[in-house]
This record gives sequence, C-alpha cells and structure tokens, in this order.
Amino acid sequence: MTVTIRPMADADAPAVVAMVQGLARDTATGVIPKLTPQSLIGNRDLIDVTIAEDREGMLGACLTLLTYSTWRDARGLYVVDLFIDGRARNRGIGLKLLRAAARRGRAKGARFIKLEVYHTNDGAARFYERLGFGRHDEDRLFILEDEKMTALLEDRD
Repeated sequence: MTVTIRPMADADAPAVVAMVQGLARDTATGVIPKLTPQSLIGNRDLIDVTIAEDREGMLGACLTLLTYSTWRDARGLYVVDLFIDGRARNRGIGLKLLRAAARRGRAKGARFIKLEVYHTNDGAARFYERLGFGRHDEDRLFILEDEKMTALLEDRD
C-alpha cells in the first residue's frame, strides 16, 4: 500500500488532534490534551505538522517547532509529538515522518533535533535510540503552568 507524506491541510486538523489524544491515551500519562482543531490551525505560525496517509486515511503525524540553542549557536527542530496509528506501526512510517519533518526543519536552518519521551514510552525511546538520538538524563524538565505563570507576572516587588 502506498503511503503519502505531506504537510497538514486545515481539513486534517481533527484527525491530527485525535492522534495527539491517542498518544496521551497510549502512553497512560493521565493527561487529556487541550489541543483542538481550531487551536492547531490557529497556531500554524508556530507549529509545523507533517502527516502520513494511505487511501484508507491518516496513519500518523509529526508536530514540530523551530527552536534555538545558545550553547550550539544553532537553530533546531523540536519534536512536540510523533504518533503512528496502531494499525500502521512497524512499517517505517515513523521514520518517514521524522525524515520529512527534519527536511522541512533543515530548509529553515535547523541543525539538530530535540525531543522528549514520556517515561512509560519505552518503544519510542528504543526507536529514537536506534536512529542515533542521545539520551540526556542530566537535563531536567521544568514547566510553569498558566496559573503559576500568571502569578510570576504579577508585580509584587
């Protein structure tokens, strides 16, 4: 069966959102993504979405952002989400999606790729390690959520 890799069209947004929700469900994060088709389309200036499909429908999606590393003095590509539908796994589609997204990033000057893998997602960790991604356990992820960000912005000095 022929697989097509292409940029997301607006009409694809609901299926991409469903895939992101599937990723959260499959990794048992306990988090329900707030992403909506409207917000995905509305943030196309920030996020680039590459999809894989065959004649039966969407098989996977790779969502990326451009980033910048001061330590590398280089633009990079940050993989926000990469998801392959269960019926399409182990067919090389994840690699095809990542390559296409990387080509799109390279065209914008990206010289490295950075991503995170949820600690329960061992299959994804093995996939990225096979591709040559190095694990950096010395980095710690910190997130300041909306309410606490609002509190930070308050001038209490």
